[in-house]
Amino acid sequence: MNITVLKFGGTSMNDHQTWKKVLEIIKNYEYPVVVVSATARTTRQLIEAGKAAASQDMERADQIVKDIKHRHQKLVDHFLEENPHQKNALIKESCYKKIDEKISYLSKMLQYASKKKELPAALQDSIAAVGEQISSYLLAQCGLATDQLTQHIEAKKLIKTDAEYGGANPNRALINQKCGSIETILDSGFTPIIGGFYGEAPDGTTTTLGFEGSDYTASLIGGAVHAKAIEIWTDVSGIYTCDPRFVSEAQPINELSYFDATEMAYFGAKVLHPATLKPAQERNIPVFVKNMFEADAPGTRIVRESHSQKEVLAISFKQSMTLVTVCAYETVMGYSFLTKVFDALEKLRIPVDAVNTTEASVTIALQSSDTLTELSQALIEVGTVHIEPQKGLISLIGCNLHAANQLTATVFQSLGELPIDMITFTKEKRILSVVVDENHTIEATKLLHRSVFG
Repeated sequence: MNITVLKFGGTSMNDHQTWKKVLEIIKNYEYPVVVVSATARTTRQLIEAGKAAASQDMERADQIVKDIKHRHQKLVDHFLEENPHQKNALIKESCYKKIDEKISYLSKMLQYASKKKELPAALQDSIAAVGEQISSYLLAQCGLATDQLTQHIEAKKLIKTDAEYGGANPNRALINQKCGSIETILDSGFTPIIGGFYGEAPDGTTTTLGFEGSDYTASLIGGAVHAKAIEIWTDVSGIYTCDPRFVSEAQPINELSYFDATEMAYFGAKVLHPATLKPAQERNIPVFVKNMFEADAPGTRIVRESHSQKEVLAISFKQSMTLVTVCAYETVMGYSFLTKVFDALEKLRIPVDAVNTTEASVTIALQSSDTLTELSQALIEVGTVHIEPQKGLISLIGCNLHAANQLTATVFQSLGELPIDMITFTKEKRILSVVVDENHTIEATKLLHRSVFG
């Protein structure tokens, strides 16, 4: 069975016109399995409503809920108006009923957050997942108005995870087992429509897979059903040499390896969830990143090995970074010093983006977060701690090892008088990282892109 898993993001789910495009794309596949995000802006609105409720601003929370409800009702209305069908009255009734059901559930969770005056991670996950729960059901119902046999599948029946709310770890063995039902649905002539981003903890509560987690859902399902391909449909024609929203000269990349695409995602490229490619890589399933507005464009193909001869494949960047420098006390020099520093990072589960070390000091670039105060307190036992917030991290990914020295020179020449706080090169990962002031990040990225890619 030639199964293709198709994932459509928030832009693809934006309005009734993009829904029509999604359904037209699906028609071109023999055995499509469809994973969808929430409609554009919905997840952010849901989290905003949760935070508003927890801070006792129920007026704001209720207004957001009304907006979400009315937007989805209008979307259904417009879709059915433009796609007349004898079943439309029943479809509309079913869609409105689902919207009411989910909005009622959402309101109860927000009232609970208001009562408790807090938004614990488990509750935030339950609130954030409502967007995909609504969008996947509505799209499946609207598909019937175009005479497609689209069938909604509740994602919690398939995506089983641990209870690490906000970034849950999937139970791959259980997912593989549960996804066996998908082939039965396809055999019956139906197209499954599944909400991405969320799953179910062992106790039945809702979990989420992290930002852009719908990509991860698609890859997990693709691996489970031994798909022939996984396609991520977005609003750009593949992965670019840099974010085209900020660097107008950015160019699409025809082909990437799983490794380089994962590194790009981790170091700030917004196209894929960093964990997306692992299930595909294990099964050697090609992943395509395509543009739903230019469906015939080739996009980017991600495979096990890519044979690029370029000095650099791409440049990505992250803002809201912090530099933490620890200088060892004389009593904790050498290997014990570094061990204690990284033990503190591990205990607080803080990921590190770039590191520069000597025997007596270490400088770490990491994402700014509320845990920095705890980290500082933990590190004061091993040395003096200096924290510099408001930094930006620029990463040159897929560097040609033979050109590393020249690239370092290029960085300094390109950035001219812009101050550089740290520069590191990781040979194994082929990544050259540069830390600058946050307000110089975009400017520095543009200068580097111009120098490297012309």
